[in-house]
Amino acid sequence: MGDYEAIEGMGDYQLTMNNEQLTMKMAGDGFSRAGGKIAAPTVIAFFVAMLFVFAGCGVTLLPALLITGDCEEYRVTANMPLVEAVALSQPRAEAFDVYLMGNDGLISRISGDELDGCELVWSQENAWEVKADLHPPSARVKNLARIAVVSASEEPWGFLRALKEEGTSAKNGRSVTVYTSRMITETYHDALRFLGQGERVMVIELDGLGWEMLEMADAPYLKSLAPGEALACFPPISPVGLASMLTGVTPDVHGIHDRENREMACGDIFEKARDMGKICAYIEGSHALLNTSVAPVLSLSDEEVLANAQQALEGEPDLLFAHFHEIDEAAHEYGPYAEQTKQKIKEIDGYVQALCEGFEGRVIITADHGLHGTEEGGDHGRFMTEDMIVPYIIK
Repeated sequence: MGDYEAIEGMGDYQLTMNNEQLTMKMAGDGFSRAGGKIAAPTVIAFFVAMLFVFAGCGVTLLPALLITGDCEEYRVTANMPLVEAVALSQPRAEAFDVYLMGNDGLISRISGDELDGCELVWSQENAWEVKADLHPPSARVKNLARIAVVSASEEPWGFLRALKEEGTSAKNGRSVTVYTSRMITETYHDALRFLGQGERVMVIELDGLGWEMLEMADAPYLKSLAPGEALACFPPISPVGLASMLTGVTPDVHGIHDRENREMACGDIFEKARDMGKICAYIEGSHALLNTSVAPVLSLSDEEVLANAQQALEGEPDLLFAHFHEIDEAAHEYGPYAEQTKQKIKEIDGYVQALCEGFEGRVIITADHGLHGTEEGGDHGRFMTEDMIVPYIIK
């Protein structure tokens, strides 16, 4: 796991005392600092002691809010004006827009030259929020997930394709445009809606299949289903994406932020479906990523995922969830646009067709994340188009 994903696991925290700052990064089994890790038990004892020692001494402890996009990544760890926080991220273009992205999928856009009067404030009730008396009410986004800086140009940044513009409002010469986004969390809600209508449902997760990977691949069956685009949840890694599909909520609610934690903080789709009197089946790869209310049938390969899913369908479950993994594996090894990865996508395209043909019911096909190319092959976990935009298909 790279440093980026590790610090996204549990968040960065900054202790501020007497105008001096100490930033500590939580990374799974402990804090990371200056090239090493402190073991978790030591961290807990130290952290509790710090809270007692610094209580009442002007110490603040805030979770970091990420500013990303067309800028240097910057983590806000103290209340400050929005214009100051964005300036610290060093936008790459003089003209840019700022997207305030809420955990509920609502997004507000403000021009980079109209940020004055906006304040980033943390509270226990609303987490990170924007307070903006000079702007329209739609600027006052609560429970911020992150902030994206997007250079103003004729070619829109990739993730904007997954947004639907809902309208623009103005006040005091400042305008705010509001968007909604289709997210992979809708897998849960769409599946339960179809189950409630008395239809059988099959959910197929194609791990690692980004939108741009699908566009460049020879996948005749998937492309024949008129795929749409959806946003992955941040950070775009497999446990986070899977938990978001299975629970219908974002990481701030289900509690999965990294690869270490397997225990979701809320019920999953299998539990909800069984409460409706439905029969469920869950087909996984070689190991379970999360603790779920229905134990998965494990498979050593995607060919075996296909075989196990076909066998499960013989029992006519009301809900089948099948998780294919080898597109992700190929993209990591060879790169997301390598011929070997394209061939794997074509192979899995055939598996999906084999599952769908003859199935009487609704099919939802999506992915947990995409991948971007690296010198070694491929990777994911960053807030960028290739990682964050995935296909979303309802058949």
